[in-house]
Amino acid sequence: KGKGIHPTAGTGELQARYKLTENKLDETKKQLALTEKNLESARNQVEALTQELERERRSKQEIISNSQQLQSIIQEREAKQRTLEEELNRAQRDIKRLQAKLKNVEEEKAELEKKLKDMELSQSEPEEKIELGKIVVGQQKPASEQKIKGPVKKPTKQPASPEPQRTEPSSLLEGKVLVVNKDYSFVVIDLGRQHGVNLNDLFSVYHNEKYIGDVKVERVHDSMSAAGFVSSQIKEKISQGDKVVLKLQ
Repeated sequence: KGKGIHPTAGTGELQARYKLTENKLDETKKQLALTEKNLESARNQVEALTQELERERRSKQEIISNSQQLQSIIQEREAKQRTLEEELNRAQRDIKRLQAKLKNVEEEKAELEKKLKDMELSQSEPEEKIELGKIVVGQQKPASEQKIKGPVKKPTKQPASPEPQRTEPSSLLEGKVLVVNKDYSFVVIDLGRQHGVNLNDLFSVYHNEKYIGDVKVERVHDSMSAAGFVSSQIKEKISQGDKVVLKLQ
């Protein structure tokens, strides 16, 4: 007895049912094959999507890594920029300070030159005091009262010329420092043309009777002279009132 077949069913009916079942079986096989094909396609798509997701994940990680590197580079450049801006601001402040100092020094130089001329012109006025910067200098004593170890040749009238003729002192000259200008590296001494001082004369300088170096005459007036430092060491040792003695050559 076949399952699901009525005992009274005839051969024709059995064949029809068999045919129908066979058709259903074929249809089921086709659907199964189609489903397997779709499943395989789905698997392929899933695998492709998985690979794509992996590439995207790697790309994202690379982007994140590059972003971190770029961020690090940006931060480093920002730090360098801030440092450069600070250095620029500091340099600008230094420039302003140096410009102000230069202006003050130039004004001081002009004032010293003016007062040197005033001192020279005021030699004929008795006991007149002239303020030179922060130093008050009294009227120079006559040549006969200078600290000179011997007679001094009297000044003679020189013809007008850009550079006065050189005169030789008859003996060793000794004087003192009136003004010290360390910014321009020169001093003013109380010996001049009328004492026999000439351009390029060398004077030894003594601080508290101790030799500290030499100065060289660069500008000569009647009763005083301006002399530059021969060595840089003397610049920090020389003071107003130090003794100067002419070096015979």
